[in-house]
Amino acid sequence: MTGIRNAAAARLSERLHGFRSLGGNCEFGFVQRYGGVEPSGLLRFAYTPMEDLIRGLRCGFADFGAPGDLRIAISDGGTYYCHSVAYNIWSNTGHPAGSIDPDVLVEREYGRLAHLKRKMLDELADGSKILVRKVDRDAPDSDFERLAEAVWAHGPSTLLRVVEAGPDRVGSDWRPEPARRVADRVIAGQVRRFAPTAQAWEIDLEPWLHLIDSAYALEHGAPPTTFEAGAFGAALTLPGGLRRHAGRHAATALSAYTRAVEPSGLGTDRAYVFSTWVWIPEAFAGERVFAVAGHGRLGWRDADLSRRDCWQRVWAGGRMRLGVAREPVGLGMIGTRRDRFWSFGARFHEGPIPEAAAAPTFRMPPPRFPGRTLLGWLRSRLP
Repeated sequence: MTGIRNAAAARLSERLHGFRSLGGNCEFGFVQRYGGVEPSGLLRFAYTPMEDLIRGLRCGFADFGAPGDLRIAISDGGTYYCHSVAYNIWSNTGHPAGSIDPDVLVEREYGRLAHLKRKMLDELADGSKILVRKVDRDAPDSDFERLAEAVWAHGPSTLLRVVEAGPDRVGSDWRPEPARRVADRVIAGQVRRFAPTAQAWEIDLEPWLHLIDSAYALEHGAPPTTFEAGAFGAALTLPGGLRRHAGRHAATALSAYTRAVEPSGLGTDRAYVFSTWVWIPEAFAGERVFAVAGHGRLGWRDADLSRRDCWQRVWAGGRMRLGVAREPVGLGMIGTRRDRFWSFGARFHEGPIPEAAAAPTFRMPPPRFPGRTLLGWLRSRLP
């Protein structure tokens, strides 16, 4: 049963491998990483202006990586970037400034990017990947049409054109929309928001994965993945009842409400998600309520502290590390012992995003309840 229920996570991983970024910035590269996959790609973590991209495609990036083309520069965030002078492509090397000799790094980049360029041209020739490009909502259609023509000069690839809904179109009732085919070999779709330009890692993962899944299904004539309750197999059983959390410190500090998980019982090559519903009372004065699921964060949604006296879901994705005895799974709060909140419906499962679920419908108890009375109240209202 677990293998069957985990089919959704496996299907999402397989589908994410079927896409390649056409640059813009690093956002889609992080979508794939947070989805639990690491496919290689020439433009996966690259800033590539549209006009330079079209120009490079038209000549097969003939001068990309030619002798003297590449330069190493340091980004504002302190990371080495490799710049192609010929095509104005800025590739994130993943090396912090000072961690490696720039002369050594640039020689490595010549070899790495030459390999990835050959691979990209081969994939363009056989049309085996769906190519992703973000565009501004008000960008002229002619720009994307010229991009498509430059791609199709190499082979029959399908392009996915992605726009953001934007704050003026997103309300509390916003729901992901499936991708739609707008022309032969062109699919269009939208996400709730794009990541900030200088912080491409701060992606809104759930809309992206819904879009990618529906685009893949549309292109290959396959059914969409089910994200409803039970789609992802539970990695371990957590108490899912109503819990009250109080800060543990006089001054503002971290209070953790986590469970220690043994990574040896889970796969270290998979993404896992902890999710729960939280109720932030009107009097809450803390700075943050968030989830944690192992090492790092492969996507997340912290509590929106502007929303009070209502249920909202928080979640975080992560991986388990090799050689670590315990990993934390649960909630955290930045605040004082005067700050309190409630949680309900905790779940920890394999997969990159939480399952779709309706918010709890029961009314919250008063902020102070005698212990026995509260226990009786909960028993009378919880299933």
